[in-house]
Amino acid sequence: MASKNNTRQPNLFIEITKGLFREKVTLGLLFSIFATALAVVMVTDASRAEVIKQDKLLQQKDELDLAWGYLVVESEFYAQHARVEDIAKKKLDMKRPERKDEKLVVLP
Repeated sequence: MASKNNTRQPNLFIEITKGLFREKVTLGLLFSIFATALAVVMVTDASRAEVIKQDKLLQQKDELDLAWGYLVVESEFYAQHARVEDIAKKKLDMKRPERKDEKLVVLP
């Protein structure tokens, strides 16, 4: 008896699909809703990927700024006049010229 009641009731899925195909506007709206939802998911995924890429680039920029700061400090250290003069005296055996060693060149 239970099978007789089951066959008499309409299948809801079939009735909904029949109704959708009868109404072209409804079918078009349903299709546009699915297409829009898919587009939203794709755009969200793309924007998340770009945010991740931006974060990586900002981290790389910070690391490069830090390295640049170290290089500036190092170049200032190596360019100190006293250090350069000390190396010139000790390693290259250089000395400051005396007054008698200086010659003045006059251009006409």
